[in-house]
Amino acid sequence: MIYPSLVNKFYQLNNNRFTWFSADTNSKYLRKQLLSVLDSFFENGSIKNAYHAGEIKKWSDALPPDSILITQAEKIFTDAALAAFKDIYQGYFIKPGVGFDAISKTYADKDDEFILNWLLQVHSASQLMAIAGLLEPKETEYLQLKNELKLQKEKNDKSKIQQLITSMNYFRWVHHFREEKFIVVNIPSAYLRYYEHDSMKLMMKTVLGKKTTPTPRFAAYFNEVILYPYWYVPASIIFNELLPKIKRNPSVLDAMNIQVIDGNGKVLNPHTLNWSSFSPGYFPYRLRQSTGCDNSLGVIKFNINSPYGVYLHDTNNKTAFLSGFRFYSHGCIRLEEPINLGNLLLYDKLDTTFLQSCFKEQKPVTVLLDNPIPVFVIYMLAETDPAGKVRYYKDIYNLF
Repeated sequence: MIYPSLVNKFYQLNNNRFTWFSADTNSKYLRKQLLSVLDSFFENGSIKNAYHAGEIKKWSDALPPDSILITQAEKIFTDAALAAFKDIYQGYFIKPGVGFDAISKTYADKDDEFILNWLLQVHSASQLMAIAGLLEPKETEYLQLKNELKLQKEKNDKSKIQQLITSMNYFRWVHHFREEKFIVVNIPSAYLRYYEHDSMKLMMKTVLGKKTTPTPRFAAYFNEVILYPYWYVPASIIFNELLPKIKRNPSVLDAMNIQVIDGNGKVLNPHTLNWSSFSPGYFPYRLRQSTGCDNSLGVIKFNINSPYGVYLHDTNNKTAFLSGFRFYSHGCIRLEEPINLGNLLLYDKLDTTFLQSCFKEQKPVTVLLDNPIPVFVIYMLAETDPAGKVRYYKDIYNLF
């Protein structure tokens, strides 16, 4: 069994009635239809496997010889149907997947209940096929990918077929949550898309991690926007990039508006410190860049609750968005139009004049969202653009 606990729950909810091997003459057609669903959805990449294929084929047109085998076969058919329905509805992960997922676990019970309720409604072959079709997305973006998949199968382009199947799976996963608002960042395309009720409201360029410091793939929530954020320099940047320069000339810190902060939060004079004594094994301070338009995070930051220390933010280097190759960061996600995104998230209550004034030494201002917003940072080499054309992207991190 793939989902034994779900199978048991199905029969509890169904009062232990058989579905696939009942006395009803329609049950034989129902079994044959399940075989057809498994074959067709496996063929187009919508399910991971043709689940329990041997048993389904064996008993789709015949009855097991005794009641024990009938009971076993009944549960196998249910398990296969549940597994297929979950794949069709939620998607399944083909590499590279995601490293951290805080979204799916909050929906796990709700998703299982949703799938069970649909399967409980199946009483005929036509219902089974109809419900399987209803579980697939109907959004234009998805249908365009699906049509492209048919085209590439005719051409037998195995690379593009795999890329399209991966993208379709990601689409099903991201969109099945039916969140009111959510953000999708596709790393290979270096674009962000903001959705409300599954309708794209904003699309913008991003700058992402270079190959040596790749942007991680994850699904997480964010619930606050920081106006005039400090940039606390990561340890990797301090030791690999800044410390050698500071040792040669501490005035580098002044030029970058970077402060030295001790363990009590006190700002120190960098010119009074013995920089030659510091190393990756000993540096009892933090480096913090002052706020303002020349801050590396710009004037707005979207905090994300993930283990990676990665977030969405403005930038003081706008020229990077002019490039067709936008993989320059240390892993964080720089936004082309962060204020537009902030206005959508905060219902046009963002004080843009305040942000565009570029105040120096302005203390950070935290603005809480009404509800946490999901952010999906994923890796799709095939994606539909707003004009409806499927575009293929370079495998920038060599994950395929």
